[in-house]
Amino acid sequence: MKITAVIGKNYGDEGKGLVTASICSDYNRPLIIKYNGGAQAGHTVEDEEKGTRFIHHQIGSGAEYGADTLLAETYYPDLYQIGKEVEEFRAQFGFEPNLFAETQAEITTVDDVLLNMALETKRGKNRHGSCGMGINECTLRNSAGYSISIGEIATYSPQKLYERFKAIRKEYTAKRVEDLEINPSNKYHSLLNDENVLRNFAYEVHNNMSFVKVVTADIKWLNKYDGIIFEAGQGLLLDKDYLEGAPHLTSSKTGVTYICDFLGKRELELDEAIYVTRSYVTRHGAGPLPNEFDRIIYQGIESDITNEPNEWQGKIRYGRHTDVTEFTRCVLSDISKVGIKPSLAITHLNETDDKILFRDCDMPLPKLCEIIHNDFSTVYISRSRNGFLIGRKEIKNII
Repeated sequence: MKITAVIGKNYGDEGKGLVTASICSDYNRPLIIKYNGGAQAGHTVEDEEKGTRFIHHQIGSGAEYGADTLLAETYYPDLYQIGKEVEEFRAQFGFEPNLFAETQAEITTVDDVLLNMALETKRGKNRHGSCGMGINECTLRNSAGYSISIGEIATYSPQKLYERFKAIRKEYTAKRVEDLEINPSNKYHSLLNDENVLRNFAYEVHNNMSFVKVVTADIKWLNKYDGIIFEAGQGLLLDKDYLEGAPHLTSSKTGVTYICDFLGKRELELDEAIYVTRSYVTRHGAGPLPNEFDRIIYQGIESDITNEPNEWQGKIRYGRHTDVTEFTRCVLSDISKVGIKPSLAITHLNETDDKILFRDCDMPLPKLCEIIHNDFSTVYISRSRNGFLIGRKEIKNII
């Protein structure tokens, strides 16, 4: 059983889903572990040969090629959204993906989402760039002692779920609304006081539990698989402890920290950590983006149809890497927790003529590899318009 981590190097949208899906083809029985964040991830896997294109939120990228998905205890399942995703997956691929979850995984609730939306709306032009999916609100609620695990939900009737959500709203959410000064003029205020919202949410969550099997993911259970791939939800520069980016961060660890915790409990070790980057940098949402440029002035960079402008994050933005030191800094800091050499995957090279865009130059790929070869064990590349092709037809080890 080989264990691989796929981690974004920047602010997201690097190609983590495509790399994960490509790796799945190496194994007969692959397992994808979603270990951070929740339904706010949007990882696109497009297979030109089969004519398929799917955006993965909670289903692991590569499920269409037979991979199972495990939602780890550090992941926040959104059991309201997951039903729609499974139905869309089944409509396109003709089968239902295998979804498992650890008993302790704590779910996001409709009130988390509504509080998130209400707060971002209140911030106006000073938004933090949240996806509006309630991840930070879920973290705060759990910390306050009002968590609800997927294992508990599996034992509840719809009525008991409704009563549990109602109690949380009364004991926690109401005070949170008051503390945030969300008043009746906020368009989400009425929803945070509507019991039908909770009732409908409870019934949908209960019904959607049929798509998820609760498991004890111990070493015996994991040994059914010959390959395990940890699929990160957000990039390293959005890690909750990357204080240079505050307050425009996620509320989880986006690198190897949770992975090491998961493996350590089972006396397993990580074999490879692949850090993914485009040949340039993107950011979808508020926050600093050094060396930002207008995509229009760089003719080769194509529009990103997965990241269309939306109410919560605005439009996708583009920037250059600063320099080679900055390019490797976060990766080398993160991988130091493991003690192995990292791998690098560079995507979208077709858009930049096999060059990596730095602040002061467009560096040819061989030159970058020459500079970083002591720090990285492997560099994988992709020149396809849609990223990595399944079967690693375009992934090449160039070191």
